[in-house]
Amino acid sequence: MVKKGQANIVAVVLIVLIVLVAVGIVWNFVAPLVKEKSQEIQFGKFTINLELRDVVLFENGVLMINVHRGSGNENLDGLKFVFYDEEGNSVTREGRTISELETRTYSFSAIPEIGKISKVGVAPIINGKLGMLTESKPDSILKIPSGVVSWWRFDDLIDFIGGNTCTPGEGEGGINNGVLNGKVSCSANDLNFVNEMAISFWVKGNANQIIITKGDNNKISIENKKLRFDFGAKNGISFEELNEGWNHIVISISPAFLKIYVNKAVKIFEPNYFEPNNENLIINGEVDDVMFFDIPITNIEGIYNIQKKD
Repeated sequence: MVKKGQANIVAVVLIVLIVLVAVGIVWNFVAPLVKEKSQEIQFGKFTINLELRDVVLFENGVLMINVHRGSGNENLDGLKFVFYDEEGNSVTREGRTISELETRTYSFSAIPEIGKISKVGVAPIINGKLGMLTESKPDSILKIPSGVVSWWRFDDLIDFIGGNTCTPGEGEGGINNGVLNGKVSCSANDLNFVNEMAISFWVKGNANQIIITKGDNNKISIENKKLRFDFGAKNGISFEELNEGWNHIVISISPAFLKIYVNKAVKIFEPNYFEPNNENLIINGEVDDVMFFDIPITNIEGIYNIQKKD
């Protein structure tokens, strides 16, 4: 019995040794991979109040990210951005530093190392170390068709894309909670109504008013709760009444058609010849997210869904 018990103990010891050797072999194979992966992005515990206000992805892959930094006087070396694709793969890029209470837009060229961008994160860098990561919310990336050349979001009067900044008239041009409520003039000689272009904007539909003008012949207005677009000797009237609240309007022009979208519903008109002019672009009323494109657009679903207002 003693010999049998000793044999059992020896067998158990051998099994334990075999298991330990097997674990060691597996760990020697896995550990470098774990170490390599963990070294890609290691985020610390210190916190700087960073807010991802906008993540804009253009059709050509270019990204524009609007970051706001809250209070706190720590000196940052810069920011680390992390881009994730739909498969969970990630890649990083660095951006210049941002001051306390500053809002800054960071631009990145297309990222070929991973697939379609689905999420973005940003972390502060202090003394060469990374702080806590702030990530974008699900489905918050605004996907923009190619061709956008100006975009007034009316957090201020600055053109988010180009250099066509607007200025208020005397006693006019107020911004209230990120919405224009007044009249502004934008020096925009390169933003003409021409045979290939589009304009997208949101407007409150509860008042008769001229919304956008560019010279004497190009005018977008509301009359009796209907959208009216005058261009030369012709005009277009929307086929349904606007809501009293917010309405999304897109006018898309090509040599083959003129399309007017009202809250995604579309009506098609015959094209017309547009004569460019050097007049300022005038935007008036309770208006938001005015976007100019230098090509016609047809896929407006993404713009509507992300910008949609209550």
